Amino acid sequence: MSQAAGGPVSQVLSSIEIRGGEAIWVLAAHLYAILVPLILVLVTNHHWDYLQSTTHNPSLFYIAAVLMAAGSAFEVAQNTIDQWYLTPEVASANGVGFCDMLAFWFMCAGQAVLAVGLAGDAWWVLPLAVLLVVAYPICYLTQTAHFLPPSLIGVLVAILCYQAFGDPFIFLSVFLGFTTIYFFIALLKTGAQLLHGFTTIVASSGLWFFRAAVENGEAGTPVSWGFLAIVIAATVALMGIAWPVLTKLPMSPRIVRQAT
Repeated sequence: MSQAAGGPVSQVLSSIEIRGGEAIWVLAAHLYAILVPLILVLVTNHHWDYLQSTTHNPSLFYIAAVLMAAGSAFEVAQNTIDQWYLTPEVASANGVGFCDMLAFWFMCAGQAVLAVGLAGDAWWVLPLAVLLVVAYPICYLTQTAHFLPPSLIGVLVAILCYQAFGDPFIFLSVFLGFTTIYFFIALLKTGAQLLHGFTTIVASSGLWFFRAAVENGEAGTPVSWGFLAIVIAATVALMGIAWPVLTKLPMSPRIVRQAT
């Protein structure tokens, strides 16, 4: 009786090979990543009139939010396959996996739809967005610059946001890509699974800058390029100071649980 009652719990826990506190932190970070696209929904609802006057088709932002959330859900699936313990060879890191491919493909598609919603009336936006989405699985399956299509479409969205709202703050979403790599490299270098959570949160937080750009644009209070430069410089300085500390973090113990 007790074994039957404990069966589902032990089966779930058997897929999580990181210890309690780290597991809670990493799982919470991925829940955050799934929920972050709600920002796009809320911003679209709240600033609908402004977005109608400054973008091509804001109704596409809802579709973009669904695709981005789906991408994060596939990332959760791949992490589960990898028992949530990231090492360089697993698909959630530098390896290859079906759900990993789908995760980035859906995120790329979400960004592409966002780009079309922003400026689909420009003749070149839709073909470029479609090209990058189609190119991604080809790049992934051949392991040829497979991070290039998502990176390019992220830059495209930032440029189109700046054209629409006039706020340079949106370019911090591009800078987040470098910050994500920073935590990711530290994670693989040390094996400290705590850094998995930071990598996930940073990687999924770009939509906060979309929200800021929309609100600042509507209020007529965009940040200056100088302020943007100061924020980036200060962040880079902090990253440099923190690097020796991060790279000395101990490797997390791997907790292998047996399902009953």
